[in-house]
Amino acid sequence: MQKQNLYTMEDLVPVMNSFFAEGKKVMVTAVGNSMLPLIRNQKDAVVLEGYNGGELNIGDMVFFKRYDGKYVLHRIVGVCEDGSFVIQGDNQLITDSGVKKEHIIAVPTAVIRGKKTVSVHSKEYLRYKKIWTHSRVLRKLFIASFNLKIKVKRMIKIFSK
Repeated sequence: MQKQNLYTMEDLVPVMNSFFAEGKKVMVTAVGNSMLPLIRNQKDAVVLEGYNGGELNIGDMVFFKRYDGKYVLHRIVGVCEDGSFVIQGDNQLITDSGVKKEHIIAVPTAVIRGKKTVSVHSKEYLRYKKIWTHSRVLRKLFIASFNLKIKVKRMIKIFSK
């Protein structure tokens, strides 16, 4: 059996940055469920281009390095008084606050779902972004109630033994 080389995002980001410096884009397969339902774990990919310091808006997705050293792709959901961002995964309740422009490495240009490539500038994506951004409070309630339902089912199962 052939040995498989595994690389962490820490290993890959410098390579990605060298591609970005040459004006190239990078396609990365999504890992994790934080951006569901738009981006599915290990099924979908994202095309990234290097972030050039340009304008970012609420609803934009960004690939950045978190305070804990992890690299994530999440959505801007707010802007702080100091100009830093509040960022959150579409399928998460927790936010990252105080994310500065210098923490942002790249921005997506497209999402690849199966054989379909959806540009972040397409009408389809912009419609999704608008609905998703404006329904944040309702989604928080839905996710919280869904998580509570799962916990209650586990407790019932434990106590019914």
